[in-house]
Amino acid sequence: MQSTNAATSTSTPPAEQPKELIDLREVLQFIQRYATLIIGSALFAAIVGAGISLIATPKYTATTSILIETRAANIVDVEAVLSGFGSDDKVLQSQIEIIGSNAVAERVIDKHGLWNSPEFLPTPSLINGILKKIMGAEEAETFTAYGRDPSDLSRRVLSGLDVKLRRNTTVVDVMYEARSPSLAAELANGFANAYLMDQLETKYDATRRVNEWLSIRLAELRERVRKSEQAVEIFRNENNLQVADGATFNEKQIATLNQQLVLARAKTAEAQAKVNQIAKVRKQGGSASSFADAAQSAVITQLRAKASEVARREAELVVKYGKKHPEVVSVRSQLADFNRQIREELQRIVNTAQNELAVAKSRELSISSSLEQLRNVTSSENQALVYLRELTREAEANRTLYESFLNRFKETQESEKMDNITSRILTQATPPVARSYPNKKLFVVLSFLLGLVVGVVISLLLELFDYTLKSHEDVEERLGLPLFATVPMIDQHSSSINKEGGTIAGVWNNLKARLGFKSAQYSANSKARAKLRTLPEGIWEYASQNPFSQYAEAVRVLRSRVRFSNVDNSLKTLLITSALPGEGKSTVALNLAHYAAKTGERVLLIDADMRHPVSTAALAGSTEANLATVLTGEFNIKDAVRKEPNSSLYFLPAPRRNDLWETAELLSSMAMQSLIDAASRTFDLVVIDSPPVLPVIDSRVLSRMVQGTIMVSFWDRTDRFAVERATDLLEKANANILGVVLNNFNSNKAKKYSYQSSYGYDYFKYEAYYG
Repeated sequence: MQSTNAATSTSTPPAEQPKELIDLREVLQFIQRYATLIIGSALFAAIVGAGISLIATPKYTATTSILIETRAANIVDVEAVLSGFGSDDKVLQSQIEIIGSNAVAERVIDKHGLWNSPEFLPTPSLINGILKKIMGAEEAETFTAYGRDPSDLSRRVLSGLDVKLRRNTTVVDVMYEARSPSLAAELANGFANAYLMDQLETKYDATRRVNEWLSIRLAELRERVRKSEQAVEIFRNENNLQVADGATFNEKQIATLNQQLVLARAKTAEAQAKVNQIAKVRKQGGSASSFADAAQSAVITQLRAKASEVARREAELVVKYGKKHPEVVSVRSQLADFNRQIREELQRIVNTAQNELAVAKSRELSISSSLEQLRNVTSSENQALVYLRELTREAEANRTLYESFLNRFKETQESEKMDNITSRILTQATPPVARSYPNKKLFVVLSFLLGLVVGVVISLLLELFDYTLKSHEDVEERLGLPLFATVPMIDQHSSSINKEGGTIAGVWNNLKARLGFKSAQYSANSKARAKLRTLPEGIWEYASQNPFSQYAEAVRVLRSRVRFSNVDNSLKTLLITSALPGEGKSTVALNLAHYAAKTGERVLLIDADMRHPVSTAALAGSTEANLATVLTGEFNIKDAVRKEPNSSLYFLPAPRRNDLWETAELLSSMAMQSLIDAASRTFDLVVIDSPPVLPVIDSRVLSRMVQGTIMVSFWDRTDRFAVERATDLLEKANANILGVVLNNFNSNKAKKYSYQSSYGYDYFKYEAYYG
């Protein structure tokens, strides 16, 4: 039968506040945690960078400046023929590409004899050595270097070249980097001079080719112009066509009639629109007063105003004298007369619109008739005129083209006599004194920054794959459970604790556990696990023996949280377990029970971990009367329970045998439930030290028999996913999980996480006060 679970009296958390995108405090704490790694990585990288800069082959860079002149004195318009430079950035970029082209590089190679320069010889290889033995040293050197790929030398020479355009100018800096200062200056100047010569020869070649082509083309165009002009004169004389301002007399008259016809048709359309509007309104039963002309008529406006005034007067008289009064009859007669005048005026407007339509149609018809007659007369003349204009246009086009080519021919003839180079050298390169590579300071700084980045990345990875529990955020936000207490390390056995959590090895083990490999908690060797089964002397009563220690204060906080977890019904039965072995649950259970007994409470500690009875080894040693024999009925509980001297602590040991396999059946029996119920009536507090949850089922069957369960987790070592799995199993067993205790808490290390200021462990900030 399951005991009634006590409700946890945790206060409702406040409404969640929106979190900042970047918490500066958390960033500073992150840097503090991994400062050694980050700074060490940066220093190591800086040392490596400094070493590389010391052993690297030095190189020197020389610079020649070229002005690409875009405002040269153009005596003739040669630029149109030779595609001269403009000030557009694309043109300047094209010139930069020309400077770094293979054609310019080959000029430099030939002029400066770079075929045998040691600077550009390829690195000796195994094949080169073999060829030297077969073909001889000189032949093999030449063959392997450039014989198979003639452009290989050009690529090597161009690899040291760097051409840049100065911002907002047309000045180009030609920079060359080489192992020799003199060679760097020589090749920087060589590339500049080779570029200028290449441009000059290119323009001369282009000018000659253009002149040859233009001379042939001019002869053809000259003959074409002569023939086309002669054809125009012959056709004009044969057809007696006299043209003034490009048109005959009949054409001018037709143009005038066309303009008049357009105006007449517009007038007709306007008159027709008015008549159509009148017809449409009358068809729909509307009044002629809605016409646009009627609305704009001054006469109708005046008549309507008078009629309105008479109508108003009639209404007043009817109210005053009645409908049959003589004065009312007189006024009504006046109103009828005004309405008649309005109708007559509207009819006049309608008649006027119809008359205007008739006149407009008549005028349009007359103009159209005259125009048609004139077109018939000039039809034959127009056909001849069309052909004459075609001949004239062709003759004019031929002459224009001929004159254009003639001008270009004269310009290009003059350009052959001129030096048309548009670029010049502003500054000649000189051998540099200081080397450009490697820049020691830059190397060290960049290496240091790279090391910082690498250190931060490694730190982020360590943080990302660190799944251990360290804070109340880890417990409450990720596990959904309250943090009851943080129990610090005990100096007596701190040396035997595995402190790998948060380190590279610990994170690696946790990562392997997440990927499905063997859990990090089981990676320790069997000797380390054996040490965890036996507690050091006196550690189980450390809290009561050192009442002013941080450890004792943590146990007091835990006891208070358990006592006040349910203010209505006192919690008397408490199960203490953990997700995995070696998390210190037995130490916590022993100290909690011993401390509660020292305060005057009657406490029963039951060691239910029959597989690894750590509490029994600490308190009872070997005994035949134990929990297992009580549950099987071999011994009475009074014979099995032992009382600690000078204390109100009672202890029910577990059997110290490793051959028990039916522990789950014993712990899930009605005898166990009866034992717990009887103990809760006799004692103020019953503490059960149970096995870990994940390896065995024992804790799950016990959790439903007690009023509350405490989950003990090793601070900065326990994988939170293991705890999540354990709490999930306990919840499925209907356990009342009160909260989590973080064991082996390291206050010095915790300062880097800023976890000292909440959930009952502010006391770690005052270590001097507690001694």
